[in-house]
Amino acid sequence: MNDDDKLKNVRPAPDGWKLGKYPQTFAFHAGPMYFRERGDAVKGKPGVGFYSEPHHGNLGNVIHGGALMTLADMALFDICFREYGEFPAVTLSLNADFLNPGPIGKFIEAGGEITRAGKSIIFVRGMVEAEDTPILSFSGSIKRLSRA
Repeated sequence: MNDDDKLKNVRPAPDGWKLGKYPQTFAFHAGPMYFRERGDAVKGKPGVGFYSEPHHGNLGNVIHGGALMTLADMALFDICFREYGEFPAVTLSLNADFLNPGPIGKFIEAGGEITRAGKSIIFVRGMVEAEDTPILSFSGSIKRLSRA
């Protein structure tokens, strides 16, 4: 399936959001992921989200923890990239506490803030929510890689 075919059945982005690039990536298959527009006047903060569909669910008919962790991981990078611009990096750590079940059929979003930044390691914390209900709190760190 080519990229155009993958994009045909994707829901339009919510107001203030845009569909992520690169339909060939894991994040697109795991979501697809949407990103809050940088000039969003409603909240004006970083944000990554996806529409929770039945394929995101587990046997309990709530969002699978792996889908929520993928969203949190995406948020780590979104938060850092908005502050420092895009750069090559990898996740060093990702910690999470599951707070509430994630509902199927809702827009799920993650955002947060940088808590500390060094030359090569950046620490972040954040929250995953569905309609202002906290689902998962997370913290993690990413490591900048040398440009080749």
